[in-house]
Amino acid sequence: MKIAILGGTGSIGEGLALRWSKKHEVVVCSRDEEKALKAAEEYSGKLSDKGMVCCGITGCSNENGIRDASVVVISVPYDGVVQLLKGLKPFLKDQIVISLVVPMKKNKLFEYTPPKQGSAALEIRDILPKSVKVVSAYHNVPARKLCNLDDPLDYSVVICGDDDDAKKTVKELTRDIGNLSPLEGGTLASSYMIESLTPFLINLAILNKLSDLGVKFV
Repeated sequence: MKIAILGGTGSIGEGLALRWSKKHEVVVCSRDEEKALKAAEEYSGKLSDKGMVCCGITGCSNENGIRDASVVVISVPYDGVVQLLKGLKPFLKDQIVISLVVPMKKNKLFEYTPPKQGSAALEIRDILPKSVKVVSAYHNVPARKLCNLDDPLDYSVVICGDDDDAKKTVKELTRDIGNLSPLEGGTLASSYMIESLTPFLINLAILNKLSDLGVKFV
């Protein structure tokens, strides 16, 4: 499967690229193609240094990267997501789009600040063509641990969406990462509950001097 990661040069994007490339073709996407190419080379080097098999990591501009991808991951800060997706809308047809986006702001601590639709996932759905299948997932997997290939992870991933086949695909991709447990989270309208956990976990970490908090449901 070909997976394009918007924001692929960030820490979450790096972790997903490294983990998925064992079984899938991954495209690291950025507005700056040079940056994407450099990141893809670095990621491939990390896998090679560990003697790990890689199906291919390439770098590309956002527009070219998503054209023929089966899955597009949105791993960018909320503040830029609307403008980004409006520009990319002509290149999105019937792909599965996975949203990791969390709208939040920082005062003393972090606060969840959803748009009028109720969640970033629903706002993204409203922007994109109706043929695109939006799924929300991976909001609460710690980026640093995701990037550390020696870390076994062991977290739960709640998956929300309105298309059952799309959710099934994302659950399979979650299992491909290894040691992540995909959980059915209901329709896309339920995404606000999972998105809002992100600022809550960050605040817990700040208040208790912890780091790399994730979620595991047992």
